[in-house]
Amino acid sequence: MTRGDIVLVEDPTYFVFLGILQSHGVQCRAIHLQEDGLDTEHLADTLRALHRSGQLPRVKMLYVVSYYQNPTGITTSPQKKAAILRVLRQFEKAAGHQLYLLEDAAYRELRFAGPDVPSALAVESDPSRVIYAGTFSKPFATGARVGFGLLPAELLEAVARVKGNHDFGSANLLQQLLARALASGRYQAHVTSVAKRYAQKAALMCAMLRAHFPAAVQWTPPQGGLYVWARLPQRVATGFKSNVFKAALKRQVLYVPGELCYADDPTRPKPRHEMRLSFGGATPKDIRLGIQRLGQVLSQVAGRWARA
Repeated sequence: MTRGDIVLVEDPTYFVFLGILQSHGVQCRAIHLQEDGLDTEHLADTLRALHRSGQLPRVKMLYVVSYYQNPTGITTSPQKKAAILRVLRQFEKAAGHQLYLLEDAAYRELRFAGPDVPSALAVESDPSRVIYAGTFSKPFATGARVGFGLLPAELLEAVARVKGNHDFGSANLLQQLLARALASGRYQAHVTSVAKRYAQKAALMCAMLRAHFPAAVQWTPPQGGLYVWARLPQRVATGFKSNVFKAALKRQVLYVPGELCYADDPTRPKPRHEMRLSFGGATPKDIRLGIQRLGQVLSQVAGRWARA
């Protein structure tokens, strides 16, 4: 990709990926997110609008975090994955090139409820437009900074060359450790244990949210991953300069303001009333204390709506 290219993203999406795109001068168009994944009608409408404005050739791919999404916890259904690929195919001729789907499956193995969902590779008879990305750091060990990708043949050489220029290759020691863990069966046993532990911490966070958050705050119990996405009334800001964020910091509580997870898209204003809460690295004691303190902040700062 080059400066001025366009990448379609979920709305909201992983804020670190947004930062990478921005640093390369790549523009974003945000696609509404529904309970089972991307809104395919909005995807088609957006592509049609880009076609009418002559910008469709600049669109290179669609990026989705398809399992227990960071930040919302939503998982994209196999039906939605198939529908997304159908829509992309419909616009490829007008774009003049393939429109790729980058499926970020970083949290796939951290499932603790619900069925396993097949990847876009499995629901597509022709996987030549699917880029599947995974990692070992999320499910196995945060210090194991090793990932992997399944790419169409025409992209493999270019991506491998770019990666090599960036990091000179993944650490051999970590690759050897992971290879032995996988071959011995220890990897799967550890992932099962980690997912069970995250399930316990997610259940604890949800219990604390029910006990301490105002009823006007909306959130959904996660079925995997590391996060709970909390939505406050629209008039209550949660950004870095908001009263909620400042008051939380004074009580030594930190969350990710939801506005960071929204792309700079000129077609809509950024929502500013949400927050991402992580139970991944926190101890049970931290979860209890942190949610209790944050609940007090919301009740005090929000005042009138919190008591409603």
